[in-house]
Amino acid sequence: MKKFSIVIAGGGSTYTPGIVMMLMHSLDRFPIRSLKLYDNNPERQKVIADAVALAMKKVAPDEAFIRGEVPMTKQEVRAAALAKLAVHPADTLWDVGAGTGSVSVELALAAPQGHVYAVECEPDACALIRRNREKFAAWNLSLIEGRAPAALEALPAPDAVFIGGTKGSMAAVVDTVLAKNANARICIAAIALESLSAAIAALTAHGLSAEVTQLAVSRTRPAGRLHLLTANNPIFLITGERK
Repeated sequence: MKKFSIVIAGGGSTYTPGIVMMLMHSLDRFPIRSLKLYDNNPERQKVIADAVALAMKKVAPDEAFIRGEVPMTKQEVRAAALAKLAVHPADTLWDVGAGTGSVSVELALAAPQGHVYAVECEPDACALIRRNREKFAAWNLSLIEGRAPAALEALPAPDAVFIGGTKGSMAAVVDTVLAKNANARICIAAIALESLSAAIAALTAHGLSAEVTQLAVSRTRPAGRLHLLTANNPIFLITGERK
């Protein structure tokens, strides 16, 4: 099959990452040999080119995100969550308890024709979401400042939802999601056993069969001439399917 060389004039536009991601989703029908960006503002072009480079990675590395003191969902967990949610390019997506916005950004890059709503109530976390949205040029991401489930009421029905935190309102959040779309794909992340139990109970209350996956990730660290493994906290990912 013929491969195409693509040139994007005005490649410093904030629309460029979305255009590139749409091209990436069409590689089976429109294979690409090369991709070049041109813009008469070199500084603007570099910012967008860096964002495109990050967007073209399947999952961005943790160090690519601006973090501050807000807890962040790690790369391996983000990759598994995106797989569980089976994101489509035009999906409407919610990230409840968005934290730094790392999952929100990944969702936005995976759904360039869709839209992501990052719901977060902590002011410092909201500031980080804005900064990460700008860094990744994820302009199909909207920040919703407020506490779920109340902050969810005005949102459009989601195709898929990631729930990273509910501040004790797990059942009410799941109720709201499924009231908007009874067939919404849901993935809940939990660290504490109490949160795991609450997630299972919230899903089964709606007749869903809960599936639990535990992720236990260790990363190397240098120790003199050797390298040792340091474990991160185990994470549970809970999804629900109709029986």
